[in-house]
Amino acid sequence: MALQWTPAHIEEFDRDGYTVVRGAWSSAECDEFVDYMLDLQAGRKQVLHYEPRAGDDWERVIYRSHLEPYALEWMVDERLREPLTTLLGGEPECMQGMYNFKGTEQRWHQDEYHLPGCIGVWSALVDVNADNGTLQVQVGSHKGPAADKKDFREDENGKPGQWQGWGHEDVFDEFIKQNGMPEVGIEAEKGDLIFFHRRIIHRGGAILEAGSFRHSFVSHYIPKSYDPWPYEAAPRLRISFDRVCRFTPTGLE
Repeated sequence: MALQWTPAHIEEFDRDGYTVVRGAWSSAECDEFVDYMLDLQAGRKQVLHYEPRAGDDWERVIYRSHLEPYALEWMVDERLREPLTTLLGGEPECMQGMYNFKGTEQRWHQDEYHLPGCIGVWSALVDVNADNGTLQVQVGSHKGPAADKKDFREDENGKPGQWQGWGHEDVFDEFIKQNGMPEVGIEAEKGDLIFFHRRIIHRGGAILEAGSFRHSFVSHYIPKSYDPWPYEAAPRLRISFDRVCRFTPTGLE
C-alpha cells in the first residue's frame, strides 16, 4: 500500500507545522498491530524487555532499544523514508517509538525540548475523535518561540537560564498565550498518519468517554547527519531504514 505523499503535504507542513496523510496504513495493518499489543499486554505473547502487565495497566510503551521486532517494522517502514528525507533534508534515522493504548491528555509541549532536531510521525490505529481524545495542536506555533534544556539551568558562568525556576510545561503554556494562534483538535480515521514539526506545540486532548481506547503509535526521527546528540547523559541508539543501528555521541563526554 503506497503512501500518497504530495507537494501539498510539504506546503501544509511548512505553513502549519503538521500535515495529515489520509489512509497511509491499511485497516488490516492497524488491526494486526492493535491485536499484537493487546496480546503482549495480557501475556498471551512475550518478547524481550516486555513483561506482562496488570489487567488495568494501559501506560504507553516506549521503544528505545529497537529490540521489539513488530514495532521496529513500523518505525522503519520503507513508505516513510521519502517523506521523512524531504522534511528532514537528509536520510532519516529513528530514535524511538511509543505505543499508546489510550489518549494521554498530556499537557502542551514541544518535541524539540526532549528530542532536538526530530520530526514526529503519529499513526491512528483506530478512529480518533473527541470521545477518545484527539491530538491537539496550535497551528503555526513551530514558527514561534522554543524552549531548550539549557534555558532551565545556569550556564558555565553561573548565569541563570531564561526559564530557570519554571517547569517546562508551564513555559509551553506561556508560549501558547504569547503566540495567540488557533488551536485545533485533529480527528483521524484508522490508518491516517500525521507528520509534525519538532517545534509545534501540541497536547493530548481531553477524553470525553472515560475508559475509551485510542490506540496510536508515534515515532521520532532525526537526520543521519545530526551529530552529536546534545542533551542525554547516555548515548542514544538510532536506526536507519536499512536496519543499521549505531550509538550517537552525547556531547557531554
